[in-house]
Amino acid sequence: MKSIGLTLWRQRVLFLFLLPGAAAVLVFSYAPMAGLVMAFQDYRVSDGFLRGEFVGLDQFRAFLTDPDFYAALRNTLAISGLTLLIGFPAPVALALMIDAVASSRFRKVVQSVTYLPHFITWVFIASLVYRLLDTESGIVNLALVKLGFEPVSFMQSPGYFWFILVLASVWKSIGWNSIIYLAAISGIDPELHNAGMVDGASRFQRMMYITLPSIVPTIALMFVLSLGSLVSVNFEAVFNLMNGFVQEKADVIDTFVYRNGVQMIKFSYATAIGLAQSVIASILVFAGFKLSNKMNGTKLL
Repeated sequence: MKSIGLTLWRQRVLFLFLLPGAAAVLVFSYAPMAGLVMAFQDYRVSDGFLRGEFVGLDQFRAFLTDPDFYAALRNTLAISGLTLLIGFPAPVALALMIDAVASSRFRKVVQSVTYLPHFITWVFIASLVYRLLDTESGIVNLALVKLGFEPVSFMQSPGYFWFILVLASVWKSIGWNSIIYLAAISGIDPELHNAGMVDGASRFQRMMYITLPSIVPTIALMFVLSLGSLVSVNFEAVFNLMNGFVQEKADVIDTFVYRNGVQMIKFSYATAIGLAQSVIASILVFAGFKLSNKMNGTKLL
């Protein structure tokens, strides 16, 4: 205990730098958790937390019998599953390809180009998607017409929405998400590649048999963390891309909560759904850690 106190004192300046961030997390992430009590109340703004009527699990029973909730849950799981299937391996593949590029200048250009979409807002991306897929002037439909096909109303057809959302999300995040894999690749001992070259291994063989196996622990960790997002979808992306034509396929749990909590002022109902969503996400992440530990023989948790 004395040594810990001595270490804290010696590094007091560094800990002072942590204080603003720690305070922000406490104020904006942990303090609002007090509002979870609304999930067990028939909350009214005029009564406040202390005088709200306690209703136990009634709010949970209410959304479990709501058919609209199950439609939102179906859309959430479908979009999350597609995102995991397409969006998770994409940054790994991009990092491997960037690492395999011999020219450092070309590598930097590719990294810069792929990082840029991360800094673009979803409002702009949604506008861009609508322009590209416009029935009359969109470049996609113009290309289809040139090839002899009929134009397609992509943004008015519910069947296309999931794939459009997932592809737009992958385009926006692929470069940024590849950073952590590039960092893992940079930590690989160069002697392994030198030994591979001495043995006559090609660049592709070294990528497959040295680079990829070396970053498996990082991939496993990121996969486990991504499991927590199976019951949630990027609200900004859905909110900006959805419209009345595609709502049956676009309404996810987050928009369902927003509609009930903010627009319909059903605070307790929305809080109960959000709480259940968080609990399920935590269980999925915990189960993922345990599964990864068992399969890889690692100790992620």
